[in-house]
Amino acid sequence: MPDRERLLELALKGLQAERAKIDDEIAQIKSQLNSRQSGGAVAGGLTTAVRKKRTMSAAARKKISDAMKRRYAEMRKGTKKSA
Repeated sequence: MPDRERLLELALKGLQAERAKIDDEIAQIKSQLNSRQSGGAVAGGLTTAVRKKRTMSAAARKKISDAMKRRYAEMRKGTKKSA
């Protein structure tokens, strides 16, 4: 009986040491996650980063619009030839 009791005590100590190691690793990972989230929204919604809304000038909108019209016109030409 004393051998079995000693064996159980050693097993318990080993498991507790392993658990402490795992708890330390969990704490390190959590701290890394928290440092990444500090720039943006933190879990729980305590702080949120407010982004400034980007606006596009009329000239930029027109430039994009013209480019897309050209692209779509080229695609339509390609489909008419193959059909």
